[in-house]
Amino acid sequence: MADCRLTGSRLLPNHAEPQVTTHFTGRVWLTKQAPDAVAVPPLVLPDRHIIEATDIYRLYFHGPAYQVLERAWWDGHRIIGLLAKGLPPNHLPTEMPTEMSPRLIELCFQTAGLWEMGVHGRMGLPQHIDRISSLLLPAPKPADTRIYAVVTLNSSHGGFDAEVVDTKGNRYLQLGGYRTAAFSEAADSERFKALQAAMALDAVAV
Repeated sequence: MADCRLTGSRLLPNHAEPQVTTHFTGRVWLTKQAPDAVAVPPLVLPDRHIIEATDIYRLYFHGPAYQVLERAWWDGHRIIGLLAKGLPPNHLPTEMPTEMSPRLIELCFQTAGLWEMGVHGRMGLPQHIDRISSLLLPAPKPADTRIYAVVTLNSSHGGFDAEVVDTKGNRYLQLGGYRTAAFSEAADSERFKALQAAMALDAVAV
């Protein structure tokens, strides 16, 4: 078990010492044995209520390496995001491995964010996560199989739960208790019309 902190340091005008801010804290649990693989029912691709990347990244501000959504859709109970193909390298040098898959976590964040923008008309930044579990490594490349984030609203705490799966029903990652802090409230609802139409919110109880 490791207790971790993400801190930032900056020198402010008229201050001799830098200001150190703790942005996030977390506890990492490592296991000696890999978790058992869990299969889930394969996803059925929709034929309507789809929002494409061109509309998604009119709303989001991410650069090319983290434009992780190819498309997303609302199935009446969950919002689902498809991982984009052909993304630039996540980090350099590319041969250095990571223990987690940052872009799979980001896929969950951005997919949940679409629900938040479509329902509440606001953008949020990550504030809290109860837990992230890496279940199957290494994660496949999008060229090998299509990968999805399946995100549901958790009514008990007002946040989101998510899992990352592929077309074969393999589950790679689980994320629970994700909550955001409001980043901006949309004064102009026109920005969200394409998203709200794709989610068909007028037919969904929220």
